[in-house]
Amino acid sequence: GDDDDDESSLSQGEGDRLWITGFSLTKNRGELHTVDVETGTMSYVNEMTARAIKWPNEVTSIPRQQYYDVMNQQTNSSSSSSTDGTFVPSSSNDDDEQTCLEDALLVTDGFLVPGKDKGGLYVVRNPTNSVTERRVCLTGVMNLQGDIINGESSDWFYHRAVWMDMTGDGRQSILAARAKLPLLKGGGGGKGGNSQDDNNNGTLGKGQLVWLERPMPHTVDERTGTPLDVDGTVFDPFSPANTPWKLRVLDEGPDVMFSVADLDPQDDTIEVIASQFFSKKLSLHSIQLGREPKVTFRRVIDDRCGAAFSSVLADLDGLTTMQQDADNAAQYPMVVDSGSTVVSLKRNDAFSHLLVTSHECSYADGSGESEERLASTSDTEDFESEVTVSSASSSSAVSSSSAQSKIDGGSLFAYRVPTGGKDAWKSKPWTRSVIATGFKVQGQLSNMINPGAPGFVYSFFPTREGGMGSDKKWHRPLIGLSGDCAESAYILRPIEEDTIEAGEDRSTKYALMCEIKCSSTVGSLAVG
Repeated sequence: GDDDDDESSLSQGEGDRLWITGFSLTKNRGELHTVDVETGTMSYVNEMTARAIKWPNEVTSIPRQQYYDVMNQQTNSSSSSSTDGTFVPSSSNDDDEQTCLEDALLVTDGFLVPGKDKGGLYVVRNPTNSVTERRVCLTGVMNLQGDIINGESSDWFYHRAVWMDMTGDGRQSILAARAKLPLLKGGGGGKGGNSQDDNNNGTLGKGQLVWLERPMPHTVDERTGTPLDVDGTVFDPFSPANTPWKLRVLDEGPDVMFSVADLDPQDDTIEVIASQFFSKKLSLHSIQLGREPKVTFRRVIDDRCGAAFSSVLADLDGLTTMQQDADNAAQYPMVVDSGSTVVSLKRNDAFSHLLVTSHECSYADGSGESEERLASTSDTEDFESEVTVSSASSSSAVSSSSAQSKIDGGSLFAYRVPTGGKDAWKSKPWTRSVIATGFKVQGQLSNMINPGAPGFVYSFFPTREGGMGSDKKWHRPLIGLSGDCAESAYILRPIEEDTIEAGEDRSTKYALMCEIKCSSTVGSLAVG
């Protein structure tokens, strides 16, 4: 069929639920299903929600906003206060507070196919509750049928959004990338189907990095500390009176996936590293936080990476372990949001590399023939895969300016964060290594519209102990890949080589551990 299970998200804390999204070219509705991890009970959102969110991409939890009363206290100049100066949001970043979640979901919606290209950002309150579930669009006004009707805002689709204190006052606003594309124009180059020249002329895909500001309560109850709206009722940032949220454009270019880092913990900026799918580049955007967030520095990391899709932060050097022992932990680049639904790095963990997939449309030989291929699991001892990993290549580490001769179809790249100075990440090359290449699209009917491979990349550890093994030594994580239109999932394992060629990055040496053939599109993976 043409159904495509995509993003999987495992909520944290008590009552864990696995959320799975799905979408279809032929159905006028999306799929949002959940599985109770403890009991195995399955449920789904109601029909109104499913019809409003026609192409759900990523699902994420919603942190509960904490407020405290600051009456008789002097607020600092960087905080946003209410009209009578009686409160500011709690700005605590404690891990315990981050795990205090609403019974709600933030869902990114939309894609470039007919009828699905008018996307948005949605909040689903009390999902799967037959009585109290409701949905609200943060990027537009909906009619009774659930369609967004307020003009320009409905012309964009969203793949990723994260909660972020953009204003420095504790309010959890939203940082997101969005894209628009004239319907099915161009050809080749993965799902985007546009050439670099076309994009530079502005005739095809367009992306923007945006933020949505969380509204402020009008005041706070002096006795209880309850935030109140202008009419005296309990303040609800997701009520119709307070939506849609105010949206501002930070920069042009980012369109699908991104991660967020703090490459200089001593300053007041965060860095967004974005895979620009339609313009085929990898970019960095440094955002100064405050009452009016703005991009103060930008650079292109790689403009020869192809149709960049997934981009996640990874620690392949064991910096997290070194960080715990270091007197000056702030010397390492730190994670703000790793960019992955499989969390192996938490906020403020150190990282050494950026993992990026190049989502290309290169067909497998003979894949157009009509043959039945059953799902199977294979390992490196008894099968041959079309995918080539770094251990099978004589020299797989290349810089972003090197020739592309070693790349065959879709690929997985690793970029090392530059070292050797406070601002090395601004000026020095991010050395690129090819971890795996040769991902090919299977020519099935369901893969005929904007096909490409591979999809999302993940780093994870095989045990709850993380990278520290039973030998008391740190070990690199495994790497997972959703093949997308390659119709397989892949697990790569780290290998140690006694000798490497000059310029190669030892930390990016991996071998194919297994390929799981699924005979259908593999949109994403979940690890638990």
